[in-house]
Amino acid sequence: MLDNQLNNTTGCMKAAAMSSEDSRSPVAIAIQAAFMLIIILSSLVGNTLIVLAMYRNISLRSITSVFIANLAMADFLLALLGMPFTMASSITYDWVFGKVWCTINGMFNSIFCIASMLSLAAVSIDRYVAIIKPLQYPLIMTSRLAFCMISYVWFHAIILSFLPVFGWSTYIYIANESICTANWGLDIPYTLFIFASSFFAPFMVMAYCYYHILRAARRQSKTIVPRVGELKDETLQTMVAVPVAFGTEKGKVSDPPSSAADKAKEREAKEKFNRETRAAKTLLIVMGTFFFCWAPHFIGMICLLFPSCNWPDAFFATTTWLAMLNSGCNPIIYGVMNKKFRQNFKDILMCRKRTNRNYSHREMSSSS
Repeated sequence: MLDNQLNNTTGCMKAAAMSSEDSRSPVAIAIQAAFMLIIILSSLVGNTLIVLAMYRNISLRSITSVFIANLAMADFLLALLGMPFTMASSITYDWVFGKVWCTINGMFNSIFCIASMLSLAAVSIDRYVAIIKPLQYPLIMTSRLAFCMISYVWFHAIILSFLPVFGWSTYIYIANESICTANWGLDIPYTLFIFASSFFAPFMVMAYCYYHILRAARRQSKTIVPRVGELKDETLQTMVAVPVAFGTEKGKVSDPPSSAADKAKEREAKEKFNRETRAAKTLLIVMGTFFFCWAPHFIGMICLLFPSCNWPDAFFATTTWLAMLNSGCNPIIYGVMNKKFRQNFKDILMCRKRTNRNYSHREMSSSS
């Protein structure tokens, strides 16, 4: 009985997805296709610029940059292997590439979207360690740990994308979204699992990390003076000031260092903390963009679990396009907010000769 109901539900959903009539005007179709083309081009060009900038300039290479490069790669592959078929389907209002490729394309969409979301969480963890535990950062965030984190991101994404292939839900073409994706209304546990592991968990990780980062920045700027320890040159990129007050002795507050050298170190420490904070704020904007782009899509997923959900097709189409827009937003944010990336983008676009631009220590810590 249950199997028959399940099959009937699946058949109805597939029929609704495949046989919907296109009521759009030619102008609406053209606008929709143009918007998708802009998303694709911005994702391809922007994420390519990020990777090229890191390749051309050695000062952009750090542990943080590894996570950003991984994020750029996931967004680039989504724009290359997933979005063009969505754009074509938005024009034809039908899937003309066959059932097998619908499944493969649905897997691609799942892999790269999940990898992108988890990569954003990995970046937030890296920035959390750099600012909350600056002296331990080089010991904690090693190349080996970064490799393990990135490996987990892709392992997690690939495993989840294969679940519908092995029978937990299925991939179908949804006409009103012009995309091959999982049948969110078919299996409640599957949809809730994807929601929890691919959106809710990464968002909570980012929220936790950035909350503590911004709280530390606010505390540092208002009430405490950084203590300057013996920082080696090779760790300046990841070191930030340690927030403590000047030492006290027998209830008396000692005077701050009076020598010019100590004052210079204090200023440098403050500047390093401020630069790391600005980098974290940039990533906070990335997180806000992530929530703005992805939250409506997952709300729509949850809505499909309830038979009474009768939201208009335009809502589901809009949420899908917003989710894809996120892949084109990240490189724009980096290019606008980060001086080093912005300068390297200009060098690449103007075909300037490759140089390993030597940034001052003042600029080194601004990499995000």
